[in-house]
Parts: sequence; C-alpha cells; structure tokens
Amino acid sequence: MKPIKFQALLKNTIWGGYDINEMKGLPQDAEPIGESWEISGVPDNETIEVEGDDKGATLPALIEKYGAELVGEENLRRYGTTFPLLIKFISAAEPLSIQVHPDDALAQKMGHPYGKTEMWYLVGTKPGAHLCSGFAHDYSAEAYEQGVEDGTLEAHLANHDTHPGDCFFIPAGRIHSIGAGNFLIEIQQSSNDTFRVYDFNRTDAAGNRRELHVEQAKVALNYKAEAEYRTHYTPTLNAPALMVSCPQFTTRLIQADRPMEVDYRTTDSFVILIAYEGAARLTDGAGHAFTLRPGESVLLPAANESLKFEPEDGKCFSCVETFII
Repeated sequence: MKPIKFQALLKNTIWGGYDINEMKGLPQDAEPIGESWEISGVPDNETIEVEGDDKGATLPALIEKYGAELVGEENLRRYGTTFPLLIKFISAAEPLSIQVHPDDALAQKMGHPYGKTEMWYLVGTKPGAHLCSGFAHDYSAEAYEQGVEDGTLEAHLANHDTHPGDCFFIPAGRIHSIGAGNFLIEIQQSSNDTFRVYDFNRTDAAGNRRELHVEQAKVALNYKAEAEYRTHYTPTLNAPALMVSCPQFTTRLIQADRPMEVDYRTTDSFVILIAYEGAARLTDGAGHAFTLRPGESVLLPAANESLKFEPEDGKCFSCVETFII
C-alpha cells in the first residue's frame, strides 16, 4: 500500500484564529478556522483519500478494504474497522471552554465506544499565551459544585505559560482549556465527547449560549492534583524523540536537517505524520515517494517497513509522528 493523504475537514468555531488558514495557504478572505480535522474516522466526519488508487474513499472504507495491512494486526483486533485516533490542528484566537472528557468506561455508559485521552504539541504561540491543565491543588466534587455556583472555579485551575515546542498530555478526566494565542497539534482518541464546564458566557451568531454539561463533568473529573502537568522530553535532531507513550497512542517529535531513516519493521501499527515546519521528500520501504509540507498529514500503512526523510531547500523539516503500540 502507498502512503495516504486525506482531505482535511475545516471547522469554523467561535474562538478560531487564522494560524491554520496561513499554514494551509487558504484565501485571505476566508473565515477563521478553529480546527482542521486532518485524519478522522468519526461518524459523519470521516476524511476521504485525496489521491491514489482509492481516491474518494473514506477512512473507514479503507479499513474495511485493507484491514491489518493498513492499521496493523493488533489494532484490527482491538478496534475493528473503527479508526482509533483523531488528528487535528487547533488555532485559538480566544480561549476554548473549560472542559473535561470522559474515560472509556464512562463513554461506554453513554453508549459510545471510547473516551477521550489526548495530547497537545504547541506549534506556535502569541506573547502571553497560556493554557490550563489540571487542578492547582486537590479538589473535590463538593468544592467543584461551589466553584461553579459562585464563579470561582477558574481560580483553582493550574495555568501554564506556553511556548513553541511545549507538550501537554491530557488524560481523560483532567480539566483543561486552551487559551488564546495558541496554535497546536492535537492527537486524541477517536471521540467527540466533551463536557463543558464554563464557556465565558459567549454566544453564537443567533445570541445563544453553548450548552454546558456541569453535572456530567462532575462525574468525569479527576480531582487529584499532579505535581507537574507539562510533558518533558528531549528534542533530538535527525532522530525521533519520544514525547508521550500511553495505551491510546505513542507520539514522537521528528526534526531533520539532513537525510535520515526510521525503521518501522517492529511497529504493528499505522503511522501518522503531521508536518508543521519545512518540507521533506519522503520515501517508504516500497519506494513510494512524496513530499510533505507544513499543514499536511499522511497515514503510512502498517505494512510499510521504513521511511526515509530528505529535507528540502536546506531547511529543517519538523513533524509529529504518532502510532499505537
């Protein structure tokens, strides 16, 4: 199988900025894009192949056709024809709602197959940008109810200044919000379940406030504070640098300023690359070659055994890589 590129699904949001527009070269008069769903199997939001033998096919249809050759033996056994990850770019001109996601067990009680554990990699930040992740101290359901009622909940959240290259792991149950001025890559379980706690009293074009899910969030929240919320990793030029490893996904940062090769022979999984800097000519183990540029993503089938990176124009090429092990 050849590597697969998909048509991204561009989402206008009330908090969206223009980072995605600029990276993807969209017309200057286009509406701001808050989210670009790069690779998705979410029902009614399936991305489709844009070129190649299966042009026009949805991601679930490709899994039906190719099975383990595409996703890997263990992923096919574990997830069937459901693609397990959702890949996004997110551009925030204003803060996203304060929210939490359910874990698998809670999602299944709702009749959904999977919860939502995710991670963020910061591609760009404006001066003063920050986000919140987790509670600043141990909290409780009772204190949460009081904080929602009297409007003091935000004071109990852990806030973090953000800079390009920062990484945050957001397990299901962790309260969080992306602040204004952040442009990031999000890798998450294939779920759209979000419980909004607070949305800054914003209204849509019709003057309506978005629905909140205060009671559902109370059940989903993990009230235990952590000593550290940032994910620390060591960038390594011309070699993959591990950022996150969890049952739901593994992510590595790849930055190359000269030719390099990655061996996937022992990786029983598809591999996704999300490019955000520079451009590179990529050649897989079967000799299929293509170019990957900022704002593009590609899915490498599990049957692929290796990938060679050749940065173009003498510049550093950077991407986030993810797979499941």
